[in-house]
Amino acid sequence: MGDVFLSFRGRVLINAEALNMTESVGNYVKHRRIPVLVPEVYTTVFVPSISGEAVAHGYQQVLAQVAKSRDIPVCNLCEKGIFLKSANLDIFKLAFNANPPKDEFEFEKMVIEKCIVEDVGGFLYAPRAGGQVKRTSNFYTGYMIPTVETLKGAIIEPQLHTRYALGTPFVEKQGEQAGQMIYYVELASALYTFSFDIDTKYVGRTTFKIDRAGHLAVNGEDLIIRKEAIFEAFLRFITEMMFGAKRTRFLPVIDWESAVIAVSDDVWTVSSPTTKQYIEKAQEKLNLINYNTKLFIYDSEKGGTLEQTLSAAIEETKRRIEEQKA
Repeated sequence: MGDVFLSFRGRVLINAEALNMTESVGNYVKHRRIPVLVPEVYTTVFVPSISGEAVAHGYQQVLAQVAKSRDIPVCNLCEKGIFLKSANLDIFKLAFNANPPKDEFEFEKMVIEKCIVEDVGGFLYAPRAGGQVKRTSNFYTGYMIPTVETLKGAIIEPQLHTRYALGTPFVEKQGEQAGQMIYYVELASALYTFSFDIDTKYVGRTTFKIDRAGHLAVNGEDLIIRKEAIFEAFLRFITEMMFGAKRTRFLPVIDWESAVIAVSDDVWTVSSPTTKQYIEKAQEKLNLINYNTKLFIYDSEKGGTLEQTLSAAIEETKRRIEEQKA
């Protein structure tokens, strides 16, 4: 007990968002879009999307904040939201104020011990001289895309903005300086899918060396504290939707339609939320496959709030972690 697996799937309406932008061409900033196949007619359409990297970055920022508040070790870079993840020798030295161990097992063990973000989110050490060490992330997420019913209705539209400096001494009527700057930012609105899984089986444990996989890199008490922090961070991350770009001036309008959270003792994922039937599919799957799995379901049409449902699910993870402590 205590190796909790949490699976979250949901459908969230996000209007007027610029959460994931790609390249800018001159004064035009583009929203991320990807090709998606429409199932009824098997035609590909390009739709607005939010990448899994954007989602993962936001979660790891929250995890670093929660860890610092609980005195859980975080490296010098991750605590600042710079997730270079021990990519090479110079980055490692800057992050940990130390030289990396030459032994691969000791290297992974040291990183796990000294940084919960790289413990949970993984890393790839790839120095020029060789000797790579890789740790796979213990949480999984992916692209947020419009639901099947709204694929053709998702919109991307450029909005015109201007910055004025008229009436100030910085404007030259016949010089090179301009009185205003015109720019365009693409905004999108869609009913998005959202997917996120957390597997605590290898949190605090090494995985790279096959003969030492599962070796505990932190003591048992610290392991329990880490697992609690992981789920506390997820609760804060979802309830506040703490991810995405351009939030200071393009704060989106967000409303959750539904969500299903599964808490299990082993890998058990909720069905894809691309269609409304995902709730029924999750319940049907539970009848066939069950690893001490408990479902927590939020449906806006039936009352309650997502915060209440998610809080109950996180309390269940804490209860199971406490069983490990006992």
